[in-house]
Amino acid sequence: MRFSMDALPPGFTTSRTGRVTLVYREDMPFLVKLARLPSDHARPSGLSGRRAIRVVEPGMVVRTVVHGGLLRNLTGDRFLAATRSLRELETSLILADRGIPTPEILAIRITRGLLFVRLEVASRLVPEASDLLAFLEANPDDTREYLRKAGSLIRRMHDCGVYHADLHVKNLLLDGSGVLYVIDLDKARAFDRLPTVLRRMNTNRFERSVRKWAKAGRLSAPHGWELSFRAGYERL
Repeated sequence: MRFSMDALPPGFTTSRTGRVTLVYREDMPFLVKLARLPSDHARPSGLSGRRAIRVVEPGMVVRTVVHGGLLRNLTGDRFLAATRSLRELETSLILADRGIPTPEILAIRITRGLLFVRLEVASRLVPEASDLLAFLEANPDDTREYLRKAGSLIRRMHDCGVYHADLHVKNLLLDGSGVLYVIDLDKARAFDRLPTVLRRMNTNRFERSVRKWAKAGRLSAPHGWELSFRAGYERL
């Protein structure tokens, strides 16, 4: 699958209102109103660890897509095209089709300026959610168990051919039942088969994020946590 504005996935359509183009699920026509809402028409989600997520109506949240790293300070939320969010939709559909928990994307709002576009992604709200960092900060005794679960989820994602270029502790979400979700897929890419080198790069990145937050005092990193994570990944 490679989606574009001229070749959307089955079940999605578009609507245009002024400078705003909305890509949305065609079986949810009420979503068209998102094209007319101002960007500040929302409230903080209250999801632990996810302050950038806004609720626009019950059961649906909106995230503004932003650059990471050095580009965040230079370009912020300005992009040349909608490619990044369409790729996120593609990856999300691949994972969902394989049974990998990830919030269902309902719509993408593309607001065009003179040179750049601003991208916002609307998805279903994950109930009683917190990101994994916030959960482990509050529940240090569960660190080994949930890092093992994280390893298992990442392995399943890799077996689907998906490489998450921004994989870290805060990009796994935990719902009220303890189920882990993969989120923020705008920098993820899908391959027919994920090469071993990319698998290793991804797991190493995740482990570095654990060490980073442990060093900052935000989570406990008990002796042997790496073994728990790797056991989950290797399905031991």
